[in-house]
Amino acid sequence: MRKNNRKSRNFSRKALERVNEIQQKYPDGISDILSVGEEARAWIEKKIQQTRECLKNVIFPEKPSWWETLRLTRNKTAHQTEDFSDDEFSGLCNKVFSNLEKIADDLQSNIKRYRQQSKKKRKFENFAPQALGSENERKQLVDAMEDMIAPVEPEDVKIDFPKNQFSQNAEKMLSEILSKSDMKNYLPLHEGLSENIQTDILEWILKSQRKLEKENPFVDEAVFINQQKKLSAEEIAIDLSAESSKIKYHYKRLPSVSDSKRGNIAQSNFDFDFYAKAFSEQKVVKKAENGEEKISWKLAEELEILRRNFISDMEKELVERKNKWEQQQIDEMRKAFLEELYKKIEKFMRLEKLLLPFIGDLGRLWDLSNKAFETSGFEILEQFAKLLEQDESLQELAKMIGKQSRTQEIFEKEMRDKIVIKNEWHPKPAYRGEIDGLRYSSDIASVLPAELAMMKNPAAKKLFQLKFAQKQLLSFDYQNDKAESKEEHESEEVDVAKKDQKGPVIICVDTSGSMSGTPENIAKTVTFALSKIAMEEERKCYLISFSTGIETLDMSDFKSGDALTRIVQFLRMSFNGGTDASPALRHAVQMLQKDGYKNADVLMISDFVMGSLPRDLVKSIEEEKKKNTDFYSLVIGSSGNHGTITCFNHNWVYDTADPQASRHLAERLHKIKKNAQDRL
Repeated sequence: MRKNNRKSRNFSRKALERVNEIQQKYPDGISDILSVGEEARAWIEKKIQQTRECLKNVIFPEKPSWWETLRLTRNKTAHQTEDFSDDEFSGLCNKVFSNLEKIADDLQSNIKRYRQQSKKKRKFENFAPQALGSENERKQLVDAMEDMIAPVEPEDVKIDFPKNQFSQNAEKMLSEILSKSDMKNYLPLHEGLSENIQTDILEWILKSQRKLEKENPFVDEAVFINQQKKLSAEEIAIDLSAESSKIKYHYKRLPSVSDSKRGNIAQSNFDFDFYAKAFSEQKVVKKAENGEEKISWKLAEELEILRRNFISDMEKELVERKNKWEQQQIDEMRKAFLEELYKKIEKFMRLEKLLLPFIGDLGRLWDLSNKAFETSGFEILEQFAKLLEQDESLQELAKMIGKQSRTQEIFEKEMRDKIVIKNEWHPKPAYRGEIDGLRYSSDIASVLPAELAMMKNPAAKKLFQLKFAQKQLLSFDYQNDKAESKEEHESEEVDVAKKDQKGPVIICVDTSGSMSGTPENIAKTVTFALSKIAMEEERKCYLISFSTGIETLDMSDFKSGDALTRIVQFLRMSFNGGTDASPALRHAVQMLQKDGYKNADVLMISDFVMGSLPRDLVKSIEEEKKKNTDFYSLVIGSSGNHGTITCFNHNWVYDTADPQASRHLAERLHKIKKNAQDRL
């Protein structure tokens, strides 16, 4: 089932449950609006809104006939600021209640339409025994579990679990799991884990039901009660009132298991004597003329009532004891199941941390977290993960390989935008005294005295008035230039140091006999760490193991099905044979010519108890160094051939005889790292 379809089914389920609530409370609709109180009105309006909120996200093949009606109804209730009048509320109810049955049918069909993607869930929904509920109830259980872990909107509207005991126990278990630390936030983000927990719970339900059915100690009692149902009231009365001790034992032997096998099964407290006496009181015994006793009964109706009560009380008493026994069994099985489940969850989380870079599909980790995987590889991976955690120097080494800064920086041209701030001068009105020139205006305060003199001459007064109206009076111009900042965007070409991407890693691991023991553990730990880091950083990683010959493993395709098995096989292998490093280094040089590994760094892990390398191989290595390829060596021990070691441009020593070897290596790595940072 696609994710949106699965959500659509859950939204359909939520909407259906709200519709069912309305139908159950008002099976015949509302005939008298005035009889509905304020609280009931508010409840109906709320359920209508909730139904519509859920329906907004339901995917139908085509919009149902009632869709628009319910949408408008919901909008009306959602945006209503005042209480509905009786007429408005009556119209609302008529529209909703007239469509309820059709809405329920369409939603039920919609739930059936979407097929579960999970085979285990689909099998449970379609083929689980009726003892676990109807098909609809089984689907409801699956939907309720999904919604409990990753609720869909509106979250306050829950999908209820079915009322049968198995579903209720599933709810208890899931609730308990989600209450653990951060599981409530962890599970929705890990769909693979969430799905597997759900299917494990469903499988537990099936196994529990089968076990209870197989070990049911009440089978004979149920058979006995069914036999009583086939008898008439007179036959039961005769049997109960018989004086035969054999007959009495027949009735008083409940439960149908012996005391030695009963265990925690409660003994029957059904009062046969009471019913024997009651039936006996209905009996009338008359003697015939020949001396034989003739039995008759007082009232047939009373006798039939006694028969019904007799069978009903027996069934009730049996059901109570059976339910109590089943719940005790279920509690024990649930406790054992949860213990195992928590172990699997814990192991899953450990595996996730350990193997996340190696496995794309985290759902597979659930299958790997069982006992079968534990014996096939988990313990070896965990062993080397712990060794890595304990040794800081090996962690540093793993992080540095393939990403140490090159001694020669490469510069490239790059266009960058820059912002330039310039000042612009703009004239602004200023105070009097800062004369910039003359201008024409109607500003009396700045008019020249010669112009003002026209006011005193009667012949020139009209000319002054005309020039004033036309703003043509010669005036002083007062102003000042004020600086304003202006931003301009420009581009410039700069030289930028080009940083090499974190490149691939080629690891040559010495698997000769001289590496057995501590050197072997160090070599495997570094290999495990490098492969893990390479996968986390999406870098290629290539492993070459060598003694007298070589074996290779391209870990770039680690997400394939058998990659995990292959790394486990390497970590499990025993080191033996002689030592010849030349084939491994030749192969590494060949790999450096391939597109995916041209920018790779090469690490050789060995005790270097070997002969010198051929001259042509040393020459090839020197050629690769000129291309900015780094050749690293991790020398384990103190007996290595220094002539071979000198062809590597970074050499580290891990002296197994030195108790402080790890600290010394870590210090040297930190120093190299600091020097690289200083160069930058």
